[in-house]
Amino acid sequence: MISSDLPVIIAGAGPGGLVAALSLKRSGVPFVIYDRASSVRLCSNAGSGIDMAPVAINILEKELEMSPEGIDRAMRPYEYMYMFDAGGQKLNTYRLKDMKLKIGSRDFGFANRSDLQHALLEELGLKDKNGKIVDGGSLHCGIAVASYENKPGFVEVVLGTGEKVRGLALLACDGIHSAVRKHMHRGSDDSLHYCGQVAWWGKTVVEKGSELEKELKKMQKKNAMEDGNVSLAMMGTRKKPGTFFSCEVAENVHAWVYVLKDKNPPAANASNDLTRRGGVALSGVDKQKEMNKLVASCPPVVEHIMTHASVDNVTRAGFFDRANLSLPYVDGRTALLGDAAHPQSPMMGQGANMAIVDGFVAAQRLAAAIAKPGDASPAIERALADYDCDTRRKDNRTVIKKARKYGRWSTTKNVSLFQFWTP
Repeated sequence: MISSDLPVIIAGAGPGGLVAALSLKRSGVPFVIYDRASSVRLCSNAGSGIDMAPVAINILEKELEMSPEGIDRAMRPYEYMYMFDAGGQKLNTYRLKDMKLKIGSRDFGFANRSDLQHALLEELGLKDKNGKIVDGGSLHCGIAVASYENKPGFVEVVLGTGEKVRGLALLACDGIHSAVRKHMHRGSDDSLHYCGQVAWWGKTVVEKGSELEKELKKMQKKNAMEDGNVSLAMMGTRKKPGTFFSCEVAENVHAWVYVLKDKNPPAANASNDLTRRGGVALSGVDKQKEMNKLVASCPPVVEHIMTHASVDNVTRAGFFDRANLSLPYVDGRTALLGDAAHPQSPMMGQGANMAIVDGFVAAQRLAAAIAKPGDASPAIERALADYDCDTRRKDNRTVIKKARKYGRWSTTKNVSLFQFWTP
């Protein structure tokens, strides 16, 4: 066994980074997490719903043995799906509740990103008895990882404060604007690739007695969907292309996104905001003007969901991935995970799931290498090199390219493609 008091350093406390930490904890490997967000903002989001893939649920439930209560708090099952077009015409109703679709012992469902982070933090023992995030010790909020240098027997990590710390390895889960990736590929062409779509997303609370509540109840009653949560999917038409999706991530709280074609990336993506993925929260007159234009002629339920969102919970941003899909994810004792390795448009709904898989696989390989007798350096570097394998790289490229294609299809004016895209 490798004898060292050095921890594995994790940059980023999103789902991927926290899964990596939990996997290391289960294996008895010390870790320390740095995230540039403050403890107050660490689990904040402007409406992030995550479709939970079977492999991700299996990792959380079976491999990492998260408490059922924690997973229950983070996840909600899909019960009904109402599909309609931009003209308000009903396309289909999926009664998922009656289909009893199961992933292991669980119904097919989705998670709120913030709730999933909280559940993982609790499992890691990084929340106090009052539910507040424990800042210090194994988790350092408000401190970013800036760069690194591989040294014999360790990796030296430079923090945003200028302090240098040592670790057995560095797992970079610091997102599409990853500082670790920027340092790793500083001599390469590693530009972002704009996918051609702009998304508006947000989170809307359904107030009692509001027009939105009335519209939702009318739709539920008309379609016999009153005994469960209802997700909405609006498909574009030739006259009004674009895709809208909404799911109830908590009681009377809808996370939603409206995706539109746009040849030019919005200026908002020049920002590097923590909770808005390069987008900007609109406010006041600007928000009202843009939202009114966007929802003009939309079906009433879409109009009400979007315009009932609070100012702070509406974001606009372009979809980006990386132009060069061939750059390595690993450099010695440093590995890129999740969006730091393979950012993608969310049109495949796989980003968070892939980050969870990355976190688990990389941490498991490290833990196995650390547990083996022999020289530490080649074992750890070999473990991370195995994580960055041809199969993983090929599969990731496939998902990224499909997400690009689905983004084009979902916002097209082409009638034949529209008919293929809709049921």
